[in-house]
Order: sequence, then structure tokens, then C-alpha cells
Amino acid sequence: MSIAQPAARLSLHDQATVFLVGVGHGVTHWLKMAVFILLPAVREDFGLSYADIGLFGTVYYVGGALTNATCGPLADLTGRRELFQVLAIVVLIVAVAGIGVTETYWVFCAMAVLIAASNSLWHPAAIPYLANRYDRHRGYVLSIHSLFSNIGDSVAPAIVGAMVSGWFLIEFTWRETVLLNTLPAVLILSLLFIFLLRRNGNGAHPPETGMSLRRYMEGLRSQLRSRVVVGLAVVAGLRSTAQGGLRLFLPLYLTDAMGLPIAVAGVGLMALNIGGMVAAVPAGVISDRYGRRPITMLALGLSSVLIVGLTVLENELALVIGISLVGFSILALRPVLISWMMDVMPSEMRGTGTYLMHATQSLFNTAAPALAGLIASVYGLAAVFYFFAAMLLLANVVAFLLPKETPRIG
Repeated sequence: MSIAQPAARLSLHDQATVFLVGVGHGVTHWLKMAVFILLPAVREDFGLSYADIGLFGTVYYVGGALTNATCGPLADLTGRRELFQVLAIVVLIVAVAGIGVTETYWVFCAMAVLIAASNSLWHPAAIPYLANRYDRHRGYVLSIHSLFSNIGDSVAPAIVGAMVSGWFLIEFTWRETVLLNTLPAVLILSLLFIFLLRRNGNGAHPPETGMSLRRYMEGLRSQLRSRVVVGLAVVAGLRSTAQGGLRLFLPLYLTDAMGLPIAVAGVGLMALNIGGMVAAVPAGVISDRYGRRPITMLALGLSSVLIVGLTVLENELALVIGISLVGFSILALRPVLISWMMDVMPSEMRGTGTYLMHATQSLFNTAAPALAGLIASVYGLAAVFYFFAAMLLLANVVAFLLPKETPRIG
């Protein structure tokens, strides 16, 4: 396992590129979380049950799975990774604006599919783009990419929750809040257009080229026979089941079971993601030095214990601290698992590697929210946390069975 190169060796232009792509990633997560934190208000407005909320989560992840099935391969086949990043933001703006103006729950769900599609467009384009251009700095640049997603995940719930609760002097409806939160996406879209038009302007990084369909299919078959590639995809899927489930049901647990306002639920989601924001870059760099597998197993084991612990906490401060610790452990895994997948994939197949990982996550998340919604309806909201902990324990078993050392490719 190679050691991460110091970030200072990147040029100012390269640093700007890494941070611009990272901010774009953060915007996609900002708007996704804005919709999630508003679910209690949406549920009240449309008169939804917990099972209906679970259905929303299933529809959302089905959209991600369907998009993943095409966008990962297309990113590798065409090599137009910058274009896919811009397209992802365009789709995101349309979807979130549609949610803000609809009066129909089914249209709301349809727009949720587009939000998931925008995320699925982004990842197989941006992650290989960074991994291929900055191979010697892979742990660093992918951690920066994850860092901004955690910032978006952290800040959005607090800002959005405060907007609908009137903490900014003016109390906005949930629809007004959604529309106002499209502004960051519009801003980053303009910057990405400039970035696209001036791509590789310094000549340091030649444009990526596509590959033939035959060569692609041969590479895909080869990777699907890899125990490490398939195992990593399963670990990522099980971990994502717990992460996505927490984001979906934690606000409901805090508002319905604990009787707290939406603004406090926003703070809870912020605490969840701040933990991941703090852990993202150190986890990526440490995994470069000591291996992906031990860091993965440690974080999975800790996360499962902490999630169960949340159900016995009653003090608000203790809850916030516990939630942040869950985020510290479970979200720290994101750059580690992505870096691990990039290590074992050939450079020209990294879009597909990202696709396999995110497609598996989407497939797991397609069934999990509906099942968790049924569990909550029958056994109470606390029971879904035991379900998420079980998914993490299963992921740890799979990670344990993977090879202890994985050579770095590239």
C-alpha cells in the first residue's frame, strides 16, 4: 500500500480544480439533505404514514439504481467526465425546483427520482476524474471530495430546519425553503460551465479518452469476477443502508418519538454529518498508510454499537453527542471504501468501479427504506435502529473475509 503524497505538492490550479469538484459534490448533498429534513413537514402536508415515507425512500433509491446502470458505463465509454458533472447539477436544479412547486405527492416522488439521478450522474464522473488526474494524491483528493459532501450534509439540515422554524426571523413554508436552497446549485453550475470550457487549460492533464464497447465489456466481466470488487460493493451497500436509513428516519425519531421541533431535528442531522466531516480527510490518509481493511472493520464495528446506543439516550445533549459519534464512524468510511475500490480498478474502468459501488448501494437502499418503514409502523421508530446496526454487523463480516492487503493499481 502506497503512502499518500503531501497535498502541498499540488499546484494552485490543481488545488482549485479539486476544491471546485468538491464544492459541486457538496451542493448535490446539500439539496438532497434539504429534502430529507423537510420530510416531517411534507408528511404533515400530504397526510403521509411512516410506510409512505419508506416508499418515498424506496422510490428515491430506485431512481439512483436505474441511473447508475447507465451513467457509470457511459462515463467510461465517452471519457466526458466534466460534461457529466455539469449535467448532474442541471438535473438537480430542475428536480428540486419541481419539488418546490408541486401540490401532488406523486410528482414529489417523481422529482425525488431525478434528485437521485443527479447524484448518480455526479459520482461516476467526478470520482474517477479526481482519481485519474491526481493518482499520487488519491487519498487526499477523494477525502476532499467526501469532505464537501459531509459539509453539505451537515450545514443543510441546520439551515433548512431553521428556515421552516422561523429561526431567521422569517418563517418559510417548506416549498419556499426548497426553492431558496436551489441558489447554491445555480451558482456552482455557472462555475462548472467555466471549468468545463477551460478544462485542462494549463496542459498539465490531457483530456481523457473513451473506450470501445467491446473493450469495456471485457473489462467489466474481468472486474465482476474479482472477489475484492464484488465484496467491496456489498460492504458499501450494507453501510449505505444504515447511513441512508438514519438520514431518513432520524428526523422522524427526533420529532415524533422525542417530541422535538424540526429545527432540533436539523441540528441532529447536522451533528451526524459533522462527525463525518471531521473524520473524512484523516480516515482517507490513515487508510493509505495502514490499509483500507482494518480502518473499515474498526469503523463498522464502532458504528453498529453507537447506533444501538442512540435508542437509550433521553437527554438532548447526549443525543447530539451520540449522533455525532455515529457520523464520525459511519461517514468516515466513505472515502476509505471509495479509495479501496479505486485501488483495485484499472484507471480506465474507475467510472465503472464507482458505478458498481453506487449501484449496489442503490439496490440495497431500494428495499431497505420500505422495510424500515414497515418495522417502524409495527414495532416503533426505535426498532429501525436495531435493523441498521444489524446491516453494519453484516458488512463487517464481509469486510473480514476480504484480503488483508490489496495492491494499489495505477
